[in-house]
Amino acid sequence: MCHTPIHLLSDPTREIARNNYAFLLQRLTDKTQCATAAATGVSTAKISRLVGSDDKQGDLELFAIICAFLGIKLVDIDAVFCDRDMAQAMATMLRTSVNSPDFIDIIFSGGDKK
Repeated sequence: MCHTPIHLLSDPTREIARNNYAFLLQRLTDKTQCATAAATGVSTAKISRLVGSDDKQGDLELFAIICAFLGIKLVDIDAVFCDRDMAQAMATMLRTSVNSPDFIDIIFSGGDKK
């Protein structure tokens, strides 16, 4: 299947697509194509076709591109998501409270002190 290659995408989409694709390839390397095929009930050849080869694009790259276009960033299952607005609010709180040892103590002690 032909599709627009990652290097021809717009800057923001290209970066996310490239990271998504690299992430998928790394996970396939970690788990192996054979184990992935067995776990998903497809043939190893099908997984190999998804990945593609040097001279032929596979659908895995297309999947990475579609995810990027949809605003989806693939990350490890153990990764912790932090909303940008929440992180900004926390940064502001910490910046303004740096001169208050009591506030810092409450935050990092879980507020158990009375």
